[in-house]
Amino acid sequence: MTDSVAPQTGAHGAPDGGGDQRPTFSARRASAAAQAAVGDQATGSKPRRAAKRHHPWRIVLIVVAVLAVVLAGGVCWVYFDLSSKLNQRNVDDLLGDERPSSHPSATSTVKTPGDPFAGQAVNILVMGTDSRKGDNAAVTGDAVEGDRSDTTFIAHVSADRSRIDAISIPRDTWITMPDCEDGQGGVIPQAGATRVGFNAAFSAGYEAGGEDTGVAAACAIRAVEAMSDIHIDAYVVVNFMGFVQVVDAIGGLDVNLLCAIDAPKAEGLKLPAGVSHIDGLQAVSLARARTGVGVGDGSDLSRINRQHALFNAIMNKVFAMNYVTDMPKLYGLISAGLSSITTDIGSLTQIAGLAYSMRHLTMASVYFATVPIADAGDKSHVVIIKDRAADYWQALQADQPLIDVVEGSDPATSSSAPTSAAPTDPTSESSAPVTGSAAPDTASSDSPTNPISTELPPPVTTDAPAEIQRPSDCA
Repeated sequence: MTDSVAPQTGAHGAPDGGGDQRPTFSARRASAAAQAAVGDQATGSKPRRAAKRHHPWRIVLIVVAVLAVVLAGGVCWVYFDLSSKLNQRNVDDLLGDERPSSHPSATSTVKTPGDPFAGQAVNILVMGTDSRKGDNAAVTGDAVEGDRSDTTFIAHVSADRSRIDAISIPRDTWITMPDCEDGQGGVIPQAGATRVGFNAAFSAGYEAGGEDTGVAAACAIRAVEAMSDIHIDAYVVVNFMGFVQVVDAIGGLDVNLLCAIDAPKAEGLKLPAGVSHIDGLQAVSLARARTGVGVGDGSDLSRINRQHALFNAIMNKVFAMNYVTDMPKLYGLISAGLSSITTDIGSLTQIAGLAYSMRHLTMASVYFATVPIADAGDKSHVVIIKDRAADYWQALQADQPLIDVVEGSDPATSSSAPTSAAPTDPTSESSAPVTGSAAPDTASSDSPTNPISTELPPPVTTDAPAEIQRPSDCA
């Protein structure tokens, strides 16, 4: 028979809880608890609680959860911070219907998630702007009005993301102004003008569009598509200050000069012969200098050669960065780049997807060239040699390595040094755009009589500073 504990009664002899009968408990089960309670009451201490077991995995989970929240918050902050710096401007509605066909044959099975052009070759028109407004005024220091394209090149990213081929277009190249839209349903006033400097296309669009960079870029895209029959898939416009910030973000550049430079009109740039470490302001002055000692003959081609070498030096340094130890520097680079560009590539996620698709590129994967040109005969402009340029354009259309075309060309068609003359306006580092002329469009000539060499400086390597000059620059 089982022992039981009788229920306690209240003042009136009724069980506690009204008339409800409490259940009985086992004497053995109640005994230990009761003894503990008595013991605690006797000592005046609180009832003892069973000791809890601390499992190490619970602590690990808590730490991981906290880190996940912190990292997620950090990622979100980074994403929104970078997104806020990106200036998007879609220009599809400004490019018209009569455009070169895209490159359906340039396809690849190599595809990266997030890449908006996955499996396809991409032609991106990259334009540096010669603007003196806003922060750019601190870079140039002059009062030239307007906004012109300065450095301009087509960056062709191969369909399999194994290389980038870039073709520069000198801003002094004669073109016929295309029928660019002004962004308000009309056409720019300069449409159809002949013997116009290529940089005037961007300037005319910018002015007619009410200082809209997108309208300016669209007009430049139309001009490039007309001369090359290359479909431009996207564009990027970079201002002067952006170039400065990018160079500063990677800690400056080491350059090797064959001769000293003294260019008073390029913000008083002075550099000795040999190796120098330059910051962003010095780099942009070196990139845009046209007159002075050690900068060549004043032609746009001399500047392009220096710009190619500087671009190579920047990419060389970026490619050599460690994604872990150099993360703060890389973030500064990305932030500086995004805050100084206007583009239609897509969202920040899509830009990141395209960039990630090119993660395996090295310096050997990037090749710069200049479209074949000749002296236009006016001592300031050049014309494209159409028959030779056709091979360059065809290489991009077929997604074939540009180096095979350039280095396989007949050297007899090129002179040993540039022959174009000084800029149109000797008082400024930038030549004013030509607005039009009734003269024949000599840019359409297939057989110019004075080809200009597009020889580049030696390629940049990780073992030596960038060699910026050619021997002819020291003459």
